Amino acid sequence: MQTPPREKPLPPRIRALIYDFDNTIVGTERINEELFAGLLLGEFEVHLTPLEQELLHGLPWSGVFDWLEENRGLDGRRPEIWRRFMEVKRESLRRRKPLTGTGLDLMFALAVPQAIVTGSSRDELQMVMESIGMSEDGFAAVLCDEDCARGKPHPEGYLRALDLLHVEASEALVFEDSRPGIAAARMAGITVAFISELASRDRSAEADVCFQTFADAWQAVKDRTDGT
Repeated sequence: MQTPPREKPLPPRIRALIYDFDNTIVGTERINEELFAGLLLGEFEVHLTPLEQELLHGLPWSGVFDWLEENRGLDGRRPEIWRRFMEVKRESLRRRKPLTGTGLDLMFALAVPQAIVTGSSRDELQMVMESIGMSEDGFAAVLCDEDCARGKPHPEGYLRALDLLHVEASEALVFEDSRPGIAAARMAGITVAFISELASRDRSAEADVCFQTFADAWQAVKDRTDGT
């Protein structure tokens, strides 16, 4: 995937970094889509068309289930579907370790507070983190689906992250891969970077700045922070 040049510059000073999780830090979005669509069809006789899967891409799980309840009538099966999804995902992670972004260690070493804002549940996030040898401990804030009353594309998660990190939107940078996530960060007033390495869709035209990998982003970001 070619990364086109962007016109909007990075903030002159970056005092906080905020990350989406799936397909930004770790390449799990395709796994989620395959497992969830297969589970819905195979065990619950709920079919999602490719267009519907595209519509749901990037929404928090609460938003996905709200859509399913409205359009597929789950008849109280939401807890059962989620329990089975967590089971099949846990088994998938045992068999196949997902890829992580190239250069993340460089980004994490930058001397600015960092946060995660994700539509994953906390149990799911911790399960994936364990599979890739990562911990929440290095982040100043981690906001999951259940932590926000309104998920992406609403900006609540990113606005709360700014508050927890004690920074202004103009001094933060968000890394996102999905249309709802990019929209949420933009509505929060934060510059949005698209990392193409793990992304399952090309959202480069919707972001403010684009990089192939986090190693490329580090080259551009490091001099705008206070050092490493």
